[in-house]
Amino acid sequence: MRARLLTITGLVIFSLLTAISEADQPSSKASNVVPVYQPTHYPFDGGERLVYHATWNGLFAVATATVHTTSEWVDGQKFYNVRVEASSSKLLDFIWKMRDTITSKINANGLTPTHFTFSQRENRKVIDTVASFDRTTKTWSVHRDEREKVKRYQFDQPNNTLDVITAVYLARSLDFKVGDHLYFHIFGGKYRYLLDLQVECKETIRLKSGNIEAFKFVPRIEDVLQEGYSTRLNEAAVWISADERRLPVMLKGKTIFGSVYIEISNDSAPIQTFSEKSSGSS
Repeated sequence: MRARLLTITGLVIFSLLTAISEADQPSSKASNVVPVYQPTHYPFDGGERLVYHATWNGLFAVATATVHTTSEWVDGQKFYNVRVEASSSKLLDFIWKMRDTITSKINANGLTPTHFTFSQRENRKVIDTVASFDRTTKTWSVHRDEREKVKRYQFDQPNNTLDVITAVYLARSLDFKVGDHLYFHIFGGKYRYLLDLQVECKETIRLKSGNIEAFKFVPRIEDVLQEGYSTRLNEAAVWISADERRLPVMLKGKTIFGSVYIEISNDSAPIQTFSEKSSGSS
């Protein structure tokens, strides 16, 4: 039971930190009608350094994640490089040690995927996944090294499949309003999903840094191949700031073992809260 609990804890942390929580309510959107979105906002264009802290049942810290975003030009094309580094807390290290790193190279033209890596270091589990996307053939090539065995495969279905990080950045770039649904085909290196992000409401939430207005997204996910983890979470929500920075600021998820709560840290690039607006205008 303990091993299962810790595995699910890691899954929750990874899923929430990439803002793609896995709920147990399947999406009703047909997989062949997922839109091809065109980005209209680039709030991360100047670079970002975001820090998140995760707690379990609101009682103790379980993990920290840092998200670095930079840009570069290669052969006349602009790319965004995103690196997510997640680690379990020192207390949790005694029973379950996690040091995971996820990277994504995103073409700024349309925010399309190019290259994705996922380095998993969880207790004795060591897995390295490297995936490259060919824009000409629309094909993903995946190399997954599980130490005991190495898997290599390609796939081109469903169409317009994005790695998890590219999907998050594309979602941040879109215009949306309460009641909208955003649909994405995604994969994290092994399984493929259909993600439905519903914009449930716009509300004021309380953070340690102050109150801020944010959109609440409720994710629902359908396992495309019927072999992943889409039933592991039964409640999840993600809040994205309603200001021009469109930052994921708070994330919550529940499993049968308890709740995970993640909040953006004061160590992140500063975001303007209601209290700061008030003090600035007085």
